[in-house]
Amino acid sequence: MIKGLVTADRKTKTAVRAVLRHTGDAVKTEASSLFGKYDSKSAAGYKTVVRQRGINVEQSLRKTTGKRPDFGALQMVKALVPAADDNRPETEHAMELALDQIAAQFNRG
Repeated sequence: MIKGLVTADRKTKTAVRAVLRHTGDAVKTEASSLFGKYDSKSAAGYKTVVRQRGINVEQSLRKTTGKRPDFGALQMVKALVPAADDNRPETEHAMELALDQIAAQFNRG
């Protein structure tokens, strides 16, 4: 579906990406709350990103010290993976709604 956006106009691409980005917000919010007890700055750095291969929640902040080589793994184990697992039903439902919105937009225009 995202690959099909190549042929769409700029306005449509922007609208579709915004709808899809919204589907990852529940995971981003829970991951931030789960990781806040370890590092609130890193927890605030989670962003939802829409790419051609899918929707990701990832850390947007750059590594600052390099003193914790396992910090990325810690974020995955303690926050991102549990948040994705906990929010699977909500994410699937949000994705269904997003696809309905996208289909309605294509059918209108």
